[in-house]
Amino acid sequence: MTKLWDFHGGVHPIQNKDQSNQLPINTMPLPKQLILPLSQHIGNQAKAIVAPGEYVLKGQLIASAQGFISANIHAPSSGFIDAIEERTLPHQSALTGECIVINTDGKDQWTKLHPVSNPETVSKQDLLHIIQAAGVTGMGGAGFPSVVKLQSKAKIHTLVINGAECEPYITSDDRLMREYADQIIAGISIAQLLLDQPRCLIGIEDNKPEAIIALNEALNSHTNDKASIEVCVIPTKYPSGGEKQLLEILTGLQVPHGGIPADIGIVCQNVGTVKAIYDAVVLGQPLITRITTVTGKAAKNAGNYEVLIGTQTGDLLDFAQVDMSKTSRLVMGGPMMGFTIQDTQTPLIKSSNCLLAAEDLELAPIADHHSCIRCGLCEVACPAQLLPQQLFWFAKAEEFEKAQDHNLSDCIECGACAWVCPSQIPLVQYYRFAKGRLKDLASEAHIAELSRVRFENREQRLIDEKLAKEEKRKNRATAAAAAQAAKRAANPSEQDPIAAALARVNAKKQEQEQEPKKQVDSAPKTHEQIYKELKTAAAITRTKLNKTNKALANAVAKDHELAQGLQTTVDELTIKAADAQGKLQAYEAKLGLDPEKEKALLTDVAKANALVRKLEKALATSLDPQEVETQLVIARVSQKTSANALAKHQTNLPSTLLPEQEQ
Repeated sequence: MTKLWDFHGGVHPIQNKDQSNQLPINTMPLPKQLILPLSQHIGNQAKAIVAPGEYVLKGQLIASAQGFISANIHAPSSGFIDAIEERTLPHQSALTGECIVINTDGKDQWTKLHPVSNPETVSKQDLLHIIQAAGVTGMGGAGFPSVVKLQSKAKIHTLVINGAECEPYITSDDRLMREYADQIIAGISIAQLLLDQPRCLIGIEDNKPEAIIALNEALNSHTNDKASIEVCVIPTKYPSGGEKQLLEILTGLQVPHGGIPADIGIVCQNVGTVKAIYDAVVLGQPLITRITTVTGKAAKNAGNYEVLIGTQTGDLLDFAQVDMSKTSRLVMGGPMMGFTIQDTQTPLIKSSNCLLAAEDLELAPIADHHSCIRCGLCEVACPAQLLPQQLFWFAKAEEFEKAQDHNLSDCIECGACAWVCPSQIPLVQYYRFAKGRLKDLASEAHIAELSRVRFENREQRLIDEKLAKEEKRKNRATAAAAAQAAKRAANPSEQDPIAAALARVNAKKQEQEQEPKKQVDSAPKTHEQIYKELKTAAAITRTKLNKTNKALANAVAKDHELAQGLQTTVDELTIKAADAQGKLQAYEAKLGLDPEKEKALLTDVAKANALVRKLEKALATSLDPQEVETQLVIARVSQKTSANALAKHQTNLPSTLLPEQEQ
């Protein structure tokens, strides 16, 4: 029996699972219209491959994955494509996104399927292709494409199946494990086959006894898998269903900061995901349905429903007889990590596991929060061992880099900190805001870097073109002069006195034009000129090396001969870049330059600019504008001083002595 560990923090909210887990899964009737967002998974948005007016069959591919981390989307039923347009997305932002709208025809007619009766006879590559083609994504979290995890390059020793379902109210995985235990075990066997037969641990909280019994019985009937698969019953504590927390409970191992479970030899999949893998391989069916919990005191027929992906929330609420007049909040997801939705036309997607129709006072009311009292309860509850209070201050002050330095990216947005907060501060909303701004800033920096590289490449291209034109002109002039000289040598009697005079004039003119250049060339260069030339040469060489490396990466899988030639060029440019950088560093050392000083000056300028912006913003809302204005004047002086110091450092080298004047 596997030893269990515990994780830091966690809370014990009221479960409220009895509202929806008493009845079997009910299949919802075919809705009249389906709305399928092109982005219902982590990664690149899928691309629509159908057009309005086109007839599609159930299970037909209608949007293809774009890149490695993306997922296909299939028609959940037969019908006509009504539109490809912007619709409300199932997201806490309530923004719109591109969606495919299907008007169903009521026939529910399948496209041709290709089931595999014995997966063990199929190659790993073919199995991966089947799962990828079926659009299988994570069914319990952010919707990560499953095929990416199943072809991990690291050696995997443990496959963890997440059946914890720790979020209150939600019971979709519970009913799935009770009613489809055999298919889940078969799906696990396929995943083990793809991962070179690691051991498998199925984590289930002890508040699901029927699911535990069903899985153990299914495991006993699969005698070949009994030795390598174990059902592990874990204590009920939120958020034990978080990926990192469940791994720590079952293995005692912690995923490193910035890493993934594969870094410690583990792959984690949800029970719904392995069921979808079974459907894709054994039944040949793409991922077009899911089990969704409808619960809350406003739902007359609370329970779990098998719904087509793309079903509008209003259709499902009507079928479950939810009294919207009694609903104070309609939440997609659970009360801890879910989000409120206002538009009942919002569609259900592959990761939609619950609709919570809460009556008044069933959930904590949304109210203005109070000031933080620094009680520290949030730090005690945080399962990721972060400092929620400190992250809150950084997010509120828009000090996003400091928030990132305090491992904001490790926050799983479980809501445990907000649940215990006596001041009712919506901490998770602040963290989501900070994460979004960090993503925007990273995107802006990336775009700026691309623009810089494009500008430098353009400048170098213009220089190269100018030099090439000049070289061609000189070659043409030289060839013409040689031809004229040969002609005169062959016919001395045909010397043209006018041509000779013009030649003398041109020679004199060229001599006069070259005289200033000779003077310039003969003039000694300053240290500043030499330093700039060395710096430019090093930058140009690095740019060429980066471009050649990218071309080599693209050519490796396509053109072997081209790749060999590019590899030779890369080797030569690497040596050249190292030589240019060495010369630059040697000259910097010779001049006594301090690169760290420039970094410090840049930091001072950035801090001064940020302080000025902050004070300018505070001036508009401050109750004491005179005090803020005084601070703003001081900050602007500091800003100007920092900018002048940086400009002076960048333009004035330590010495401008001529090389021949060196001692």
